Amino acid sequence: MPALSEKDEEDLRWALRIGVDWIALSFVRSAEDIDGVHRIMDEEGIRVPVIAKIEKPQAVANLAAIVSAFDGIMVARGDLGVELPIEDIPIVQKQCVSIARDNAKPVIVATQMLDSMINASRPTRAEVTDCANAVLDGADALMLSGETSVGNHAVEAVAVMSRIIEKIETEALDLVPKLKHAPRTKGGAITKAAVEVGEMVGAKFLVAFTQSGDSARRMARLRSRLPILALTPELGTFNRMALTWGVEPMLVESVGHTDEMVKQVDTALIKSRRVEMGDLIMIVAGAPPGIPGSTNAMRVHRIGDAISGAAPAYR
Repeated sequence: MPALSEKDEEDLRWALRIGVDWIALSFVRSAEDIDGVHRIMDEEGIRVPVIAKIEKPQAVANLAAIVSAFDGIMVARGDLGVELPIEDIPIVQKQCVSIARDNAKPVIVATQMLDSMINASRPTRAEVTDCANAVLDGADALMLSGETSVGNHAVEAVAVMSRIIEKIETEALDLVPKLKHAPRTKGGAITKAAVEVGEMVGAKFLVAFTQSGDSARRMARLRSRLPILALTPELGTFNRMALTWGVEPMLVESVGHTDEMVKQVDTALIKSRRVEMGDLIMIVAGAPPGIPGSTNAMRVHRIGDAISGAAPAYR
């Protein structure tokens, strides 16, 4: 049975034409299921990232290949709980999150996160712990469904989930597991080194200049306590980075030289009063700019040097 029905194809074409940022594909069984989606996207002349909903036993069996082929995954625990023994779900959730992080792909944990709040104004203690554990697994996002679509306490459910996430990320971020594998790409190695150097020198921000968002995702998966800024000239990338953990996107003009990039971040941070002259930030970028996947440089930058010409490189 194909992952895309005729109705799905109609809906996909409509979604592409109205400008959605993400597509989520249900009942994915294998990596090849993305081919039909890409075929329709190519017919429409629009490529949008695709999230695979992991809700079938076949998807669990082919998880690594699916994560590699798709742009992100959703752990759809409701259907998984029907298709698999219920006691397998926590293990599958952790496997999904771990593999997605290793591949720098966003991962969403969904279904029955605060289910009791459909009717009750407060969640159960078990639900609070469930949300907290999803954060501690390393998920990029938690998703409410019935709680906000048909629930009697939609606003309260969002507020409760937000408080749980903020509490765990503030006080227990160090409990998120480290990545299982060393970086396998040049960009992954550079972003890992940049995070380590940034933490060592006391940088105020980690900054990624990115076309596709990949550098920011590779930086975010390391779960540093340093805030991450992702500067991009691409509106689609700017919108989609909202799904990546801990990343604050900024839309900037396209420039032709890395020194111009540094001037952009100098100007933006000073104007927003989020730094002081002389503060250090850690920058990751690709040279020449504007080429996705070209990350090849990191730089410890002192705020103000670029716009004042204090450093010889910027004169």
